[in-house]
Amino acid sequence: MAKDDYFKIVYVVLKELYECKKANEKINLSAIAPGRFEAEPGYMLEIFEELIEAGYIKGVIIENTKTGRHITSPEDMTITMKGIEYLQENSKMKKVCEALKTIKDIAPGL
Repeated sequence: MAKDDYFKIVYVVLKELYECKKANEKINLSAIAPGRFEAEPGYMLEIFEELIEAGYIKGVIIENTKTGRHITSPEDMTITMKGIEYLQENSKMKKVCEALKTIKDIAPGL
C-alpha cells in the first residue's frame, strides 16, 4: 500500500476496528501500526487525530508530552457509529463506481 494513500489507511483502520467490535475483541495494535502501511509515525498520528476529531473513533486521546505526541491507551480504541456509517457509505460508493465502470466497459461511448 502506498504510504501516502490517506483514504486507504483510514478505511483499513476503521475496518479493523469494526471487525474487532463485531467480534468483541481488543484491537491488535500491529494491525493499525505505521509499519503495516509503510507510513511515518507522525503521519499516522495525524490520521488518528483526524479520526478522533471527526468522531469516527473513540477511547483514546492524543497527548503532547516532553518527549513528543503519542496516543494514550491505544488498546482501548474503538469505532463509533459514525465510523461504521463511513465504512458503509464507502462500501456503497465503491459498488456504484464498479457498476458504472462495468456499464462503461459493456457500452463504450457512454
